[in-house]
Amino acid sequence: MVSDEISARIRKARLAFANLRHLWRRRDIRLSIKGRLYCAAVRSVLTYGSETWPLRVEDTRKLLVFDHRCLRNIAGVCWDNRVSNSEVRRRVLGNDGESVDEVMNLHRLR
Repeated sequence: MVSDEISARIRKARLAFANLRHLWRRRDIRLSIKGRLYCAAVRSVLTYGSETWPLRVEDTRKLLVFDHRCLRNIAGVCWDNRVSNSEVRRRVLGNDGESVDEVMNLHRLR
């Protein structure tokens, strides 16, 4: 099932994210560098094979929640800081940073 595949992808991406924890905590590395590293090492693991997934709304939501949680962790923003997810994404990935569902739709249309 697709839901099982998505859960497996999230587990693998969580492991990749946890293995880079020492980089996310460092203050001498700029957020833009961390964002590029996140896209290359974690988000690519998360979206691997997504071109073939028939996504439901719940599946997309799971992926977005994982992505937002990782970006908030990188930026050092807690949930009680009341910073929107789009603002956190802009801080970490820059103005042209796309969300996971936008990236997957782009890959699917290729």
